[in-house]
Amino acid sequence: MIVKPAISFLNRDPDATVHVKVMVILAAMTGNANFPMPTPPLSVVQVALDEFGTATADASDGGKTLTARKNAKRKALAVLIRALAGYVQTTCDGNYTMLLSSGFPTHKPTRSAVGALPAPTGLKLSLGLSSGELDASLTPIAGAILYSWRVTTGESKTLVNTSQTSAANTTFAGLKPGVIYEVTANAIGTAGPSDWTHAVAQMVV
Repeated sequence: MIVKPAISFLNRDPDATVHVKVMVILAAMTGNANFPMPTPPLSVVQVALDEFGTATADASDGGKTLTARKNAKRKALAVLIRALAGYVQTTCDGNYTMLLSSGFPTHKPTRSAVGALPAPTGLKLSLGLSSGELDASLTPIAGAILYSWRVTTGESKTLVNTSQTSAANTTFAGLKPGVIYEVTANAIGTAGPSDWTHAVAQMVV
């Protein structure tokens, strides 16, 4: 059985409703033994929620600059909640009761299954718009909820950056010009994570 959180409220609901629903999720997941290692950490989500709440209050009197800041904070919060929803779905592994304990709104359970996902293909790297940036993209995979990314450097494959995205592309910033970096990625679906791709290398300028 596939059970998954419903996250359409992130795009559809008013700011105040989004704030309340995220508060419910944080309260339900705090100390919840079903979810011992939330990803991203709940403390990070709480900070983003607080910043969104402050920006919403500041924008209540209008003004393009404050409204744009509020919208940016909402977008940043939504990215974290989507990642948290992916963690919850993977951890639940079809257990609807466990999903309900997360505080997330839910979709009606379905019996169709995607199954294990293959390792992503088509990993491409290119230089970003600014110095120290690296753009990465994959061929999207049907059934993927999230994509995980790893950036390493040196012969020892030192890990310098990790991230998760709902889209099959991302941008890494703050890298050192003149250094060759390697990127790998995998896909996460209802059956868990796929294998990692082969590494692709690119020198940053």
